[in-house]
Amino acid sequence: MRLEENLVKKRPIGISVLFWVFLILGILSLLWSGMILGIGGLSAFFGGIFGMENVATFGNTSAWSGYIGIFAALAQIIVAFGLASLKKWAWYLALISVVLTVVQGIIGIFAGGVFVFICGSLGLIVPIIILFYLLSANIRTVFGMTKAQ
Repeated sequence: MRLEENLVKKRPIGISVLFWVFLILGILSLLWSGMILGIGGLSAFFGGIFGMENVATFGNTSAWSGYIGIFAALAQIIVAFGLASLKKWAWYLALISVVLTVVQGIIGIFAGGVFVFICGSLGLIVPIIILFYLLSANIRTVFGMTKAQ
């Protein structure tokens, strides 16, 4: 029995939390993006029928945003299950996702005034914590990035 326990990797609690975070955010993003796609499609359709170019342009842009959002949401859901299975590729995708979120947040906090700077800075706390967690020695070992000592 002890040999079997050593062969099976134990999933850390933090990875289980990240599974739920990625899964819930993926589902919510999927719903939101579907709504944006629907609104965009209807706007493009009716804008085209009634000759309202601004509405049609808005609709086309929104529809493309919806498509991209659906793709990103599906990627989040796939990453969630990859993290739960302790797959190396999921660790890489989660790391890339969090790094992009941090970079986007840093760019965003300098795009507005003081209020945006304060709120954006506070909004960066969780992604930075996740970034440091994913880069910790224990988590890298669990995902096979480094050898256990």
